[in-house]
Amino acid sequence: MLSVQTKELSIKEEKLLSVKEAAEYIEEGPGVVRNWLRELKTLIPVVIGENGYRYFDQKSLDILVKVKQMRNEKQMSLRQIEDELTSPVPASIPIATDATEKILQDLQTIKEELELQKNFNQVLVQQLKKQQEHIERQQEHIVSQENQIASLENPVVLEGKEENLAKSRKAKQAIVNEKETKQKKSGFISLFSYR
Repeated sequence: MLSVQTKELSIKEEKLLSVKEAAEYIEEGPGVVRNWLRELKTLIPVVIGENGYRYFDQKSLDILVKVKQMRNEKQMSLRQIEDELTSPVPASIPIATDATEKILQDLQTIKEELELQKNFNQVLVQQLKKQQEHIERQQEHIVSQENQIASLENPVVLEGKEENLAKSRKAKQAIVNEKETKQKKSGFISLFSYR
């Protein structure tokens, strides 16, 4: 087995590793690496030497390490590993630029302003409810004062006022009824008239 220092030196110098050395590097058997090469054909790039042997560079070793992790840690089959390695790489998250930071700050400011507006509206609604209650109490008080004044006045005059109100209501209702009747008649006649 190669020591960790020798492995690092070989990789730093871009020395190519044979199948056996690559297997030792990822702590697997050479047969396992050869099987992966057969099954994952084009996904693990290798350099073919003058002697026809396959050699691994740093990129190939990184892929072998990834295959080992998916196989052992995630318990994936070689078919699943192949699908994973061939699937498109998700687009990286864009780095925040000055413009996006400005937009985020603006959004935060708008959010804070909306919260303030919401609080203001709640207080305003409460004040309006209080004012409405006060107005209703004032109206009740005015009505009771009018009733007291009316009771102090001549009771005969009060009865006369009530009679006048009832007569005016009846007169208004009669006018409304008469208008409705005329509209109904004119509608009926217009249905049967030729123009």
